[in-house]
Amino acid sequence: MRKICFFLHNISDHGGTEKSSIALANELSGRPGYEISMVSLEDFDEPFFPIHPKIKTSSLKISISDLKKNYFKAISKLRAYLKKNDIDFIVDVDIIQSTISIPAAIGIKTKVISWEHYNFFSRNKSIIRRISRKLAPIFSGCVVTLTETDIQNYKNNCVCKRPIISMSNFLETIPQETATLNSNIVLSIGRLNYGKGFDLLIRAWNSISQSIRKDWELHIIGDGEEKENILQYLKEHQLLDSVKILPPTKQIQEHYRQASIFTLTSRAEGLPMVLLEAQSFGLPIVSFDCPTGPSEIVRDNVDGFLISDFDTDTFAEKLTLLMSDDLLRKKMGKNAYAGAQRFQKEKIVEKWCALFDKLAQ
Repeated sequence: MRKICFFLHNISDHGGTEKSSIALANELSGRPGYEISMVSLEDFDEPFFPIHPKIKTSSLKISISDLKKNYFKAISKLRAYLKKNDIDFIVDVDIIQSTISIPAAIGIKTKVISWEHYNFFSRNKSIIRRISRKLAPIFSGCVVTLTETDIQNYKNNCVCKRPIISMSNFLETIPQETATLNSNIVLSIGRLNYGKGFDLLIRAWNSISQSIRKDWELHIIGDGEEKENILQYLKEHQLLDSVKILPPTKQIQEHYRQASIFTLTSRAEGLPMVLLEAQSFGLPIVSFDCPTGPSEIVRDNVDGFLISDFDTDTFAEKLTLLMSDDLLRKKMGKNAYAGAQRFQKEKIVEKWCALFDKLAQ
């Protein structure tokens, strides 16, 4: 029996990081020979995403705001958990978790897999994150990135004494029925924070001709610290009639089905799950070509448009084109659905199983 523990910041968070890691844990728990557990650094309420009933969940009950003064306590509590439960592998859900898991696993059987969920240059204002990206390639058992691009980023910027490999996120299911693309809805999903760039999206939306915009709606699904700033901009530019800010939902599939175009204006990503999901529903995509991820998902001029970072004018132009051209929209949507097949779960989960087998040797 292979005992694997996923170590998260907070199990009840509703981002792509949590969604993709819980999906992997669920899939492994349904396979013979695996015993899966999940440990949350912070205390948590009900998980936002469903967790397989066989998976044991627990918490170190340490708030991220108090981690500095409770750092050694976090290490001690995690180490005790790993020893008590005889864990073979701990998978850091976000590279920053390795600053706790690596010292916690010193001298015991547990091997650390540090899973980078963003990209090497993302969120580097955090000193702890910068340290974790330097330590993991030396002291963990393996670093897993989401893209091939990030393998090279690590090798170019770190002393890499451990393997650096890429594993893309996967789609849990690929719908049999795709969106009809007949509605006048543009969709975007993500945390309402600076990194996700919704300020850039609504700026592009504002520049689209009123004669086109009046027939369409932009639906943004998410919550976060930038919400009030976004609402203020919408109010100042008289966009409240055409832009809807909707809360995170467990019924996100319905929003994909009802949309006709998907947009992403992030300043940085890892491998955005929302793009994979949008493709699986046959939605054409307009996305900034930010580091990293969109260029490994969206095929420019085939199933969507990749726009140079922060070029809101070109973004608005390509979005307008898809809004105005039904035939192009449906052609790209068909190509998007075909492209989604690259991210079926079976092949990617098998790669994870092979990694566990290799590191166990």
